[in-house]
Amino acid sequence: MMVDTSKTPDYTIVNPRRLPTELQNNICQRCHLQGHAILNNGKTFFDFRPGMKLSEVMNVFLPEYEGAQDKMIMASHVERMKKSRCYLESGKMSCITCHNPHIDVKYTDRKVYINACMGCHNNAGQQSCTAPKETRIAKNDDCVLCHMPHNGSIDIPHIAVTDHYIRKKPFSDTAQSKITAFRGMQCFNNDHPDNITRARAFLEFYERYTPSKGLLDSALFYLDRDKNLEASENNNADQIRALFLLGLYPNITGIADTMMPEKIHDAWEAYRIGESYYKQLHPEVSLRWYQRAVELRKYSLDFECKYATCLLSVGNWNEAKLAYQFVLGENPDYVVANTNIGYLYMREHKMDSAFYYFDHADHLDPDYDQNLINTAVWYHTQKNMAEAKRCLEKVLAKHPDHPQAMAMMKDLLQQNP
Repeated sequence: MMVDTSKTPDYTIVNPRRLPTELQNNICQRCHLQGHAILNNGKTFFDFRPGMKLSEVMNVFLPEYEGAQDKMIMASHVERMKKSRCYLESGKMSCITCHNPHIDVKYTDRKVYINACMGCHNNAGQQSCTAPKETRIAKNDDCVLCHMPHNGSIDIPHIAVTDHYIRKKPFSDTAQSKITAFRGMQCFNNDHPDNITRARAFLEFYERYTPSKGLLDSALFYLDRDKNLEASENNNADQIRALFLLGLYPNITGIADTMMPEKIHDAWEAYRIGESYYKQLHPEVSLRWYQRAVELRKYSLDFECKYATCLLSVGNWNEAKLAYQFVLGENPDYVVANTNIGYLYMREHKMDSAFYYFDHADHLDPDYDQNLINTAVWYHTQKNMAEAKRCLEKVLAKHPDHPQAMAMMKDLLQQNP
């Protein structure tokens, strides 16, 4: 049925003005709330639709600090607004209180913003500003200039951003400009995120920005508070992630000993378990876990390369070669795959092919230790002892105690005193 949208709403689209205040803000904060977006289980970043609560899809966290109240990141509009008394006490303030999303801020008349302030702060038609008259005249009675000053962004240099933390007095105390303590990770689109989601926020912050052990301790604290930890596959994956970042590989393999790779549906969990066994010198066990990671995420070349290297370590040369060829088919400049497939060609006495890959790896990363060692072996087979020695010296210049390079150099010097 045709609808005259000049008279009645068009229900085939979402008009934010017809939504409750918080759902209006949820549309804006999908982009204007920058932080650590923790997806809910089974959700993707494409699942949010206007009219939904953003927390149905993801929870967005930011680190909170004591002090440094004037520090903010570029897309922090929602976070800063939610700190403001105007937002907290009005109960009705949304992004479209001040902004028309169809008109660029550069072309919006200043009176639009001032009138938005006056909509709440005019008391019986009287000006509520308490600043001296001279100050108000100097600022053209522009509320924004005083109460929403421009600040620099800590994540993007050389720009000034309107600070949406609306406050009576800008922070002028120098102590406010210094971080004095880390308070934790705060969720800005959900007042009551669950413990697993909180734990993931600490893990994300650790991996992306600040590798501090205290963050991992906090993650484990929230994981331990979940009563159903043992029964939840996803929660188990989070615990393995935290233990992996702590380097507690025996703890991980202790958990994994009772697990089956085919029952795992998280590629990263399978990879971390495989890597934990590999670091404890159990490549034959790690192989099944690396293989599962590759099955779940075929085009993650890091997983594929780890799988290939594990195949190499257990002597499955043909399968390793096929896996490295797949990696190089997707990315010819993958350094590890180049040097390792070069090694396999050298084992087959295809010396020209081997040198081609060693040489390419050297151009990509002239300081990669394993490629220098492989190249030294190649030169040794060609009776070019000077070049072999040069490669080993380059490794030992960086790592004087490198055991493989030391042993090879010792043999080389004994053969050619």
